[in-house]
Amino acid sequence: MGKRFTLLAGLLFCMLTTSQAQVWLEIGGKGMMGMTGLANSNINSDPEHDSSLGFATSLGGVANINFGDYHGLSFEMLGANYSHSMTYRGDAERSQTINMEWNSLDVYLLYRLFRDNGAFAEIGGKATYIQGAQQSEGTKWENASPFYADEYYSGCFGVGGIVTANRVLVVKTGLRAEYAFTDLMSAQGQAENYPAHYTTYENYAETRPFRVGFYLEVTFGVGGLAQSQCGSRGVIFGSAYK
Repeated sequence: MGKRFTLLAGLLFCMLTTSQAQVWLEIGGKGMMGMTGLANSNINSDPEHDSSLGFATSLGGVANINFGDYHGLSFEMLGANYSHSMTYRGDAERSQTINMEWNSLDVYLLYRLFRDNGAFAEIGGKATYIQGAQQSEGTKWENASPFYADEYYSGCFGVGGIVTANRVLVVKTGLRAEYAFTDLMSAQGQAENYPAHYTTYENYAETRPFRVGFYLEVTFGVGGLAQSQCGSRGVIFGSAYK
């Protein structure tokens, strides 16, 4: 992990020192909400299971480094809560509802490409560090943390736009889709067939969370560097958005 951050810091330093356009920093807050679900080939293809989309919310901070008018990097740390539910009809006497909930710290790193009209596209990745998990069958909730992975990783893609901006404040909104590339379940959870531990399948299938969410981002321009036509550099303050 330390080597990754060192490499990232070196890349950012090179971009800062070699950029011929202005470079500036924004920091602020971000909130996101939307629908979430699970991709599991065993459960999704099982006629005795019905899955429902859950709800996810996130809240935290964001730091944006912008390079000129068209390029930027966004670093986000958001506390998140996820939920998912499904109905299992394998019991001959009655159906039962299985509810899943987990909370986490989500860390994002995304590249953004802006257009002249303020619209942008973003692509990058997310590391989700699970801080707690619980699962219920009916109304009986149990701690499921040992069966859930400590972390999983997702790819992200989104589109958005600048709602309003001045020399200090920038408000952005957007829509973001995420899909996990690694399993939500731990080695112990895999061994006990979580999240559907109440039934059996011939082969184990990974559980990969996905999410589509709408977000609101409010940032304040801290300042940065600009290079004039004569080649000298100077400090600027604010967001640098027109």
